Amino acid sequence: MLRPGGRLAFHTIEVPPGLSAAKRRRASLIGPPGVAVRTTYPSLLRSAGFIEIDEVDVTTEYLATHRRWLAATLRHEEGLRSVLGDDGVHEGIERRRRTVDAIEGGLLSRTLYSATRSHRLRYGRGARSSPNR
Repeated sequence: MLRPGGRLAFHTIEVPPGLSAAKRRRASLIGPPGVAVRTTYPSLLRSAGFIEIDEVDVTTEYLATHRRWLAATLRHEEGLRSVLGDDGVHEGIERRRRTVDAIEGGLLSRTLYSATRSHRLRYGRGARSSPNR
């Protein structure tokens, strides 16, 4: 368990705000499971008792990584076919292409979040002490 005052950091892939319903649906089909959460991560963090929430957009690096993965897959396609089979390689290449296209098209982004656990967390209804007291 993270102690009060402790820091948490994680990165996530998400659907950028402001997309139409059709684009959100497309992004949720292309992105990883759970990409289209109904609320924002800062809101989730605040509701869980975190403060000093920082966001860093790392979408540029995310796109560069996916482009490199696609290029490496294409470069090693023949060897991959002997392990994954034609269908497996074809599916992997298409998935990577769709992801690159989605990132370039503004459907997916990647964000690094960090936050501090509040010293004043509530456990249960109205309680102001830890559950172990």
